[in-house]
Amino acid sequence: MTSRLRRPLGLKATLVGSVFLTVSATAAIVYLPWAITARRNIDTIVAQVNQEMMVGTSKEVERLFTNAQSAQQVLSSSFGQDLIDLTDLDATRDFMLGVLRAYPNFTWVQYGDAGGDFLGAQRGPDQRLYFHHRIWDADRQTTTTTIYTFDNSGTLPQEIRRETKSMDPPFYAPERPWYQAAIKTPGQPAETVYVYRSNQVPGMDVTVTLSRDGEIMGVIGIGIELTQLSDYLESLQQDRPGAAFIINDQRDLIASTVVQEAMPTQVSVDGSPQLQRFDAVQDPLLQRASRAIQASPALDDLLRYTDSQSGDHYYISLTRLDYLDWTVGTIIPEADYMAGIRRNQQLLLVVIVFFTICTAAIAIGLANRLIAQPVLNIAKAATKIEDETFDLDQDLDPLAAITTRQDEIGRLARIFRQMAHQVYQREQRLKQQIQAFQIEIDESKRQRQVKEIVETDFFQDLALKAQALRQRQQEKEQNQQDEDG
Repeated sequence: MTSRLRRPLGLKATLVGSVFLTVSATAAIVYLPWAITARRNIDTIVAQVNQEMMVGTSKEVERLFTNAQSAQQVLSSSFGQDLIDLTDLDATRDFMLGVLRAYPNFTWVQYGDAGGDFLGAQRGPDQRLYFHHRIWDADRQTTTTTIYTFDNSGTLPQEIRRETKSMDPPFYAPERPWYQAAIKTPGQPAETVYVYRSNQVPGMDVTVTLSRDGEIMGVIGIGIELTQLSDYLESLQQDRPGAAFIINDQRDLIASTVVQEAMPTQVSVDGSPQLQRFDAVQDPLLQRASRAIQASPALDDLLRYTDSQSGDHYYISLTRLDYLDWTVGTIIPEADYMAGIRRNQQLLLVVIVFFTICTAAIAIGLANRLIAQPVLNIAKAATKIEDETFDLDQDLDPLAAITTRQDEIGRLARIFRQMAHQVYQREQRLKQQIQAFQIEIDESKRQRQVKEIVETDFFQDLALKAQALRQRQQEKEQNQQDEDG
């Protein structure tokens, strides 16, 4: 069984396909690089956002540390050189309140005695100042605390309330995390991040031991609530999508733009509050960031995480700070950045499709008018010449306008028209010659047939008989004339 050959495309179909393919390829060349570049720009934007967050957070932490160390040196000099007598409660209280007012970012200015007592000035969430005097009773294992409340709205804090009560559970300064951290590195600053027992808020203490004659008298320190870092992260993020957070190497949440998530909700084995684990947060974005970090061995990378349930994509960027064991992270839903890009892509796609259709229609119309139709008219005339149905006057009229063109098709039309004239004239002459030749053939054939008849025996005998008959007729007529005469 022979296979059927595919019918070749006509000139018009070929031109239309070529024009449409060219315009479509041009549109794709414009659209695809733009889409790829826009996608790559997302990575750059995410990296820049994280870089801004990291640099800003690093500077904020450095500023807090610098201020804490400066205040710590003031405390060490004042207490170590007996400029302030720790046994003088009023002088110590006024001095600590003065330091706290001088540094608005500080939450605590404190001193823990080796014997268990505690002196500390605190900035409350209501911006009032509090002074805590906690006395440890070693025999009874109890703590009596006197809390002084001050109005901080004036030039100098004014005492407005004083309250004395027993603390339950009792407070013993050397057992506190900040005290123990300072004891491990005598004379050197120590940093401790934990949950403040007084207000259940995560904080960071910068502490140092206070010694006299080689003996540790106690520990002085500066306390800073970590909600300040959460607020700072939120100010850096502003209206950007996603969330920012700070975690330590133990994967504890230090701060985040979701401020309520920075509040501790976990307790340790002994019942005391502790920092919230990053994998225990309730915020959906931070949960996804936690899962992505658990799947990544490094904490200094740009991750692209796909949620297994929703299928949504997220960019997670992590950068370690120069201080402590902290890592700043950001999580940004890809859809928040890609939404605008997708809208622009759709708009660009609509414009390109419209441009492609319009351009293709115009190009196809021009190609049909300037190329396809003239060539088809010439081909039609050539077909009529081939079929011998060509009329010189009627069939050359459509070519008249084409012959006026100065391009290749106009030249082809002129050559074809001249050729058509020549072919038509030759055809007419050939027909005349054939007709004349046909007449000659017919006369020659008649003569040949007559000759053939004449040369036959039958014709010869018939001719002799006719001649004899004529002679007898002539003789008879002659005899008749003789008789009449």
